[in-house]
Amino acid sequence: MTKINDLWLYDQAEQEVAKIDSRLKSTPNRARLNKLHSFLSEQQSAVTNISRQIDARGALIGKLSAQCHELERRLELEVSEFGTMEKDDECTAAEMTESRRSMEGLLDQINSVRKELSDAMAYLEKASAEYKETYTKAGRAKKEYDAVRAACEAEAQEAKPEREKAAAEAANLRALVDPALLKRYDAIHANHARPMATVENSQCSGCRMSLPTAIVKKVASGSGIVECENCGRILYSK
Repeated sequence: MTKINDLWLYDQAEQEVAKIDSRLKSTPNRARLNKLHSFLSEQQSAVTNISRQIDARGALIGKLSAQCHELERRLELEVSEFGTMEKDDECTAAEMTESRRSMEGLLDQINSVRKELSDAMAYLEKASAEYKETYTKAGRAKKEYDAVRAACEAEAQEAKPEREKAAAEAANLRALVDPALLKRYDAIHANHARPMATVENSQCSGCRMSLPTAIVKKVASGSGIVECENCGRILYSK
């Protein structure tokens, strides 16, 4: 048996392990698990975003409440001063008018702040309801996720003996392969799930590109490692 044959047998054993892994990753339970994982990630992001908005609105409400309280205190003082001015015979009409304008200005500011405060509280109420709804959805999805994950783990456990057997066979065959070939094989494996390709009808089975006659003959001779000039896979002739 040539060195390239050793590598081919190892490659086939590796592909058997990959088939088992692929089968486990493509079950209905695994597909459902992936969807639930994406949904939970989206819900988590939504919860985090809503939580930040709630915190920001809460801080704004505190600031507006303090501002409104201060404006009301100032208005109360000016109303008291205006009452004193009304009793003061020396107080002029211009002074009374200026005092009224000041009180009206404060009242406008108070109404404006109260409007902002009302809007902020309405937004906070809406955001809180949205937070609760999103959190509830995420909770239900998490329960389903845990159940589906347990089903996937059961599938993996059932396939464990088969996979361990295939992996052990691949490991035994790998030990027989020339280290130089393995190094090149592993390098190609970094870019291709299947590092080796057969020659079929003078074509590379990996990329379907036509191969020069000289290359086909060299691969058939098994005299050394030959790579496809197009995709870089190691070529093998059965």
